[in-house]
Amino acid sequence: MLIIVRLLESLLARAGYVNPLETKGSPYLYAEYKKARIANNQKLVDMRYNEYKDEVDIINNGKNMTIYKNPEYSPIHIIDSDEILYLLEYPYNGKKVIGYLFEVKKLETATLLMRISKTYDKGKYAQDSFDREKENTYYDLPDIFYFQKKDGQILQLPKTKDELIKMFPEKKDKIETEVKDKKLNPKNMKMFPQLFRALS
Repeated sequence: MLIIVRLLESLLARAGYVNPLETKGSPYLYAEYKKARIANNQKLVDMRYNEYKDEVDIINNGKNMTIYKNPEYSPIHIIDSDEILYLLEYPYNGKKVIGYLFEVKKLETATLLMRISKTYDKGKYAQDSFDREKENTYYDLPDIFYFQKKDGQILQLPKTKDELIKMFPEKKDKIETEVKDKKLNPKNMKMFPQLFRALS
């Protein structure tokens, strides 16, 4: 039966008709639009964040549009989830990029920010009756954490406890205490957001 189905699909493809590949996942942080306040504008808009393209879409006069990456449109406060996005220039893969970072926590000496993103794996059609079709898929990439210091400088989360102490020498004792008391592994980068939150 499967061979017959594949044969029919092949004949339809030769006739110029090909079913579009299915897509798994979504490029958006939330599938639905959320109420948000852009910069100091008191009027709320419907928006959603495209993690794949690092873009913000809004509904304007009943139509979907992508807003320009302009500092005048930052920050963006998503009301429902109480999340704040900032349009910033920050280091990524050895170069400076301009994009959106999410606020995680504000501290006395800095703000912890997070880059969230997705990648896209293009699917493929089956080449013959023994091959399997592969759907298009959006995947979450690991979150990347940053510090924004009081002077505006943005630094990527360090990989070791010593590097963190070097960034915040005035917090040396507290950092070492947190690592010891909470048994945090300074070689495990996933522990650093937890450690950094504890510094407030």
